[in-house]
Amino acid sequence: MIVPFDQYQRYKHASELINTVREEGQLFSILEVGANEHKNLEKFLSEDRITYLDIVVPDQLKEDPSYIEGDATNMPIEDNKFDFIIALDVFEHISDPLREAFISELMRVSRHGFILAAPFNTPGVEEAEIRANKYFESLYGMNYQWLEEHRQNGLPDRNNLTHFLDSKHWPYLNFSHGSLDIWERMIKIHFLAAGRSSLYDYRSTIDDFYNRNIYNVDYCESSYRNFFFVSENEGIIRKAEALINKRNQQGDYHDLLEKLGYLERDLITISSYDLAHKEYTAKNQELKQKDIQIENISVEMKAREQKEQELSIEVEKLKVELQEVRNHLSVQTMTNESLNVEKVKVAEQFNVAKETIISLEQTIASLEQTKALKDEYINQLELISQQLRLKNRVKKLVPKPIRSKVRLSLSVMRKLKNNPSLFKKGLQEFRHKGARSLNNKIQSVVTVGELTSDYVSQELSADEQACLRAEMEQFINKPMISIVVPVYNVAPKWLELAIESVKNQIYPFWEMCIVDDCSTNADTGRYLDSIKDPRIKIVKLDENSGISNASNKAVSIGSGEYIALLDNDDEIAPHALFEVVKAINEHNADILYSDEDKVDMHGNKKNPLHKPDWSPDLLRSQMYIGHFLVFRRKLFNEVGGFRTEFNGSQDYDLVLRMSEIADKIHHIPKVLYSWRELDTSTALNPYSKPYAHTAGLAALNEHLARVYGADNAYATEDKHLFVYDSRYRVKSAKVSIIIPTKDKVELLEPCISSILQKTDYPDYEILIINNNSVEKETFEWFEKQKLRSSVRIVNANYEFNWSKLNNHGVREASGEIFVFLNNDTLVISEDWLQRLAEKALREDVGTVGGLLLYQDNTIQHAGVVIGLGGWADHIFKGMNPNHFGSPYISPMVTRNVIASTGACLAISKKTLEKIGLFNEDFIICGSDVEISLRSIEHGLVNIYDPHVKLYHLESKSRSSYIPPIDFELSKFFYGPYLEKGDPYFNRNLSLNNLAPKLSQGE
Repeated sequence: MIVPFDQYQRYKHASELINTVREEGQLFSILEVGANEHKNLEKFLSEDRITYLDIVVPDQLKEDPSYIEGDATNMPIEDNKFDFIIALDVFEHISDPLREAFISELMRVSRHGFILAAPFNTPGVEEAEIRANKYFESLYGMNYQWLEEHRQNGLPDRNNLTHFLDSKHWPYLNFSHGSLDIWERMIKIHFLAAGRSSLYDYRSTIDDFYNRNIYNVDYCESSYRNFFFVSENEGIIRKAEALINKRNQQGDYHDLLEKLGYLERDLITISSYDLAHKEYTAKNQELKQKDIQIENISVEMKAREQKEQELSIEVEKLKVELQEVRNHLSVQTMTNESLNVEKVKVAEQFNVAKETIISLEQTIASLEQTKALKDEYINQLELISQQLRLKNRVKKLVPKPIRSKVRLSLSVMRKLKNNPSLFKKGLQEFRHKGARSLNNKIQSVVTVGELTSDYVSQELSADEQACLRAEMEQFINKPMISIVVPVYNVAPKWLELAIESVKNQIYPFWEMCIVDDCSTNADTGRYLDSIKDPRIKIVKLDENSGISNASNKAVSIGSGEYIALLDNDDEIAPHALFEVVKAINEHNADILYSDEDKVDMHGNKKNPLHKPDWSPDLLRSQMYIGHFLVFRRKLFNEVGGFRTEFNGSQDYDLVLRMSEIADKIHHIPKVLYSWRELDTSTALNPYSKPYAHTAGLAALNEHLARVYGADNAYATEDKHLFVYDSRYRVKSAKVSIIIPTKDKVELLEPCISSILQKTDYPDYEILIINNNSVEKETFEWFEKQKLRSSVRIVNANYEFNWSKLNNHGVREASGEIFVFLNNDTLVISEDWLQRLAEKALREDVGTVGGLLLYQDNTIQHAGVVIGLGGWADHIFKGMNPNHFGSPYISPMVTRNVIASTGACLAISKKTLEKIGLFNEDFIICGSDVEISLRSIEHGLVNIYDPHVKLYHLESKSRSSYIPPIDFELSKFFYGPYLEKGDPYFNRNLSLNNLAPKLSQGE
């Protein structure tokens, strides 16, 4: 029997005391106060009749007759009901004013007495707990819940308890057990293993070593835990005292502690290997990518060498032709009569020669650039070769002595890989109650100013710029960036600021391509004429042709592999192009975009917008990509450039078309672009260009027709400007609504009635999954449902498991789409089911969720963010469901999310066949997020649709208890996103606020 050392310590003592006072063949009735669901006491006193009492009993144990729900300071139990009461490590969790009432209740309910164990405020205990809590916090970034609760309540005072017992004239035996030093070492071993499942089995080996060898001699005076055995029967006390006196008070366990030290060091070694192995794996993967880069560069170099040879031949040819033209011109001798005839020919030949010279000069420049790039590639290849020579040395990161000790760890990891259910063996005492506390309910009205009041634009220091330049030297690919700027009647001061922001770029390989669309403002023209920078190409059109034509012309005069868009009155950050090129090298993206802010007429930066990573459904709701937009020239040419019929939303139309064929779209989560607030700009006045809204809708409808077919998808105007509502037609598909319940007819009936009365979708069934209902009213209500043809009752009489119940419903259902719904919800929007069904049926969709509101009409759910509050929570919770500007995205637009709550979640049958059912290792919480993560791993997207509206009377249908296994599994599955961040949120936003606010360096 392997039990964690501290549980073994207290349960073993309790059983030894009970067995000492037991007469031969005598059995006892025993009540354990503050019990856990593990029933450890039965493992030590298997013959006795054990009952458990706790202030909250988990749902799955409420039907267990051995459990009683009640307050231990006022127990719902008659006097002398049980022979003995046992309270182990409960006393310290009771607030000081109630501790005497607790002791009195233990004595009242017991027939022969009670056993109490707890850490008291004896010398060194509080300091040891503080050190252990700091150790846990350094590992996981949070306090260990139970140690923190000890600190908040204050450890019990042993003298106060003895004075109270003396005042009652109750005989008692007090003794201590467990070296404080050993406790601190052992608890740190537990904490180290808690976050690495690969260490669980070896930690259990250490527990077993303590239980078998150290427990019996662990009796030094400086102890962690004190025991009290209290009984009015002095004979019982004397028997117990005789047992305690037999213990060796000065047990010599030096050798045992030395062996414990060996085991402890081995655990640390395995942990170090675990980290080193991950580092090695990551490095090896990085080197593989370098191999691929070398291969790609080699291919490109061969192509460039071929091009160089062709250009050399062309140059020689052009030189010969040029000389022939010059010779021809120099020897022309004609009569006066033929001169006029030949004059025109000579002029034409001269023009041809002039163009030939220009072409030659451009060719030579291109050749020189090619040679420079070749030299750069050779330098980069040498650098990568040096890195690859380190590849064989990477294994030395793990010294041979460590490698020789990791066989056990590798065995553990293989076992966990082959049998994920082993995670259920996690720490019993590691009982988290949920994510760290969040802010209280957010104000009902939030403005963008309140959410971004602390925003300060981040300017780069000279040292930071120097570091970026040094990093830039390591870039393998340094493409030319053509910055396209269409100009029309802009005030010179704004255009000058835009140009200066480009000139200030850290990355040097850029060109500006400015096309003036026949400005009528003379100042604009004069300023353009004054620009003499050779990196800035300027073309003036003879007539106004619109922004799309001007932009296309600007693209055509450039030569860059990538194109960047810049409005003529906006600015980019000095490191904007550096970040773009860095991302190109790391991700080989076709399209790139960044976060942005606004700059007013006085140069003040404000109102940042921190965007999610690539979110196709958000783009189908609004042009969220905005600025800073960069893309491959090849991609731009392939889709045909800007289209004049979409002037005003030409960027939106372009991005929609490019996104349909792009291989990689990358988001840079940094503010690289500042949008100028002018009266004529939508940055300050969204209503300044109403035609842009209409053009955007037309572009979106064409996009939907191309992707899904004109008969299958369309978009309409939303009630908000520049927001659209993309819809998908469902021809015929049955929806199965699955609702688990245990009694709670007062919630279930309004839920079902709201579905039947408000749903306008024609083809659906409702499956009520009956999980151990017991109330008469429930079964009477079930009987009435026979009159409702669309409602069916499915019995599932087994221990509560949310995932299992919903999977049961799937197997009973006949629909093509499944909607998993809580019994404490009420339908608001009539088309809720239509919207869930049409999105769930898309081939590229995993899960679909909606907008859930509290009864006071504030938001309960508008999408899950992993990491929010420490684990995962609902962004915008407690806020009003309004469309407003924030440093993130409005809650009232459809967008992609990492997950939605299982209180209302739609998944198609095809999707479940592809990704699998809910994970039944979860009991109550987390499997709704896990299945959404699984859909992402299969290349699908998850959608939040705010037009799907329901009320959610959260937590009214179940207790707030969450079993430890749910936290352990959540930690495992959420882990990569807790570490790297939720891709549909933004790392610049706080994870400690339900309202999207700037992180302020969290």
